[in-house]
Amino acid sequence: MQIVETPIPHGLWLDNDKCIAGFSTRKGGVSSGVYESMNTGLHSKDSAENVQKNRQLFFDAVAPDFRVANLKQVHSAEIVRVDSSFQNDVEADGFYTTEKGVVLSVSIADCGSVLFHNNDFSLVAGLHCGWKGTRDGIIQNMIEILSNFDKPESLTAYIGPMIQQENYQVGDEFLGYFPKQYFAKRNESFYFDLNSCVEDILREGKIGTIYNAKLDTFSNTDLFYSYRRDGQTGRMCSYIGLKR
Repeated sequence: MQIVETPIPHGLWLDNDKCIAGFSTRKGGVSSGVYESMNTGLHSKDSAENVQKNRQLFFDAVAPDFRVANLKQVHSAEIVRVDSSFQNDVEADGFYTTEKGVVLSVSIADCGSVLFHNNDFSLVAGLHCGWKGTRDGIIQNMIEILSNFDKPESLTAYIGPMIQQENYQVGDEFLGYFPKQYFAKRNESFYFDLNSCVEDILREGKIGTIYNAKLDTFSNTDLFYSYRRDGQTGRMCSYIGLKR
């Protein structure tokens, strides 16, 4: 197993002749106000026209001629397959595909995201994993599904930007959801390390290579939207797709 923990603020994980993968920032779009500027969140309260323009600008730049697939994310452990019958906005928080020319787009602000591909780039997947999905086993569910196509040791996973422990204050009830090693206590408050929890689940699932951005959405105001920080705000995306 290989763990790579070097941050990549430019947002590009991978771009070769078979696959593209990365994440967006809040820079380079047309939205204004609390959504400034590259808000790709289809279910945010930004104007639909601005969001569609942002998505066109972004995906035309990183994945031209791809069909963009997206979910209506509901903080579940549900995973669906993207094939010729797939319809956007199905309620789920993970998806995978073997089809070329389709880019999987995961909407993020403070929640985690994980992208996957196998060694021969015949399979890709994307996960939205906030605390609820992580608690309910969405990462393990995805590893089990992908294991039907390839062994976990042949998979690479990319953990995207998310809120980091120093800014993720949670209630006492979280102590019943996750092991105690993922909490720090400061001034009688608990702070949850979602990033390490996600990475450890991938390790335990025997994923061959794990990249971890370890970028904090909360503290990087210029780069990222953060629901915890701002309340009403936009969304970035993590994305992965197989090239034709």
